[in-house]
Amino acid sequence: MSWYLTIRGAPDYSRFAATAQLVEFLAAMPELRQTSPVQFEAANGQPWVCLILANCDPRGNYRTDGAFLPRVNVVELVCSHSGDPRWYDALACRIAAFLDWSAFEDHEERQVWPPIERRQAEPVAAPDPAT
Repeated sequence: MSWYLTIRGAPDYSRFAATAQLVEFLAAMPELRQTSPVQFEAANGQPWVCLILANCDPRGNYRTDGAFLPRVNVVELVCSHSGDPRWYDALACRIAAFLDWSAFEDHEERQVWPPIERRQAEPVAAPDPAT
């Protein structure tokens, strides 16, 4: 079974990134190896992953044939349930930070990058009965 981490610049997929610069960044990552102009997979010894660079419509649908695209608006990580989710999250965070985009896991509605600040609510003091 697999699950997905999606990296995008805007909820409606309206922000694009230059593919050549992104490919150069990804090709330098020791965890990945390039399999087509817009696809990567895990390097030997790494958890299974398939990474796809694509152009989505506003609803998030895309098709890819592996051909080079000058600009992309989504990076999709197809992850294995047998791999460590922290490894996939860390990989997605590095890519999202490079692009200044966000990364999320849609099924669990979990944002991976940027980190969500979880502020503890200040306890509300009970009214003083003496006043």
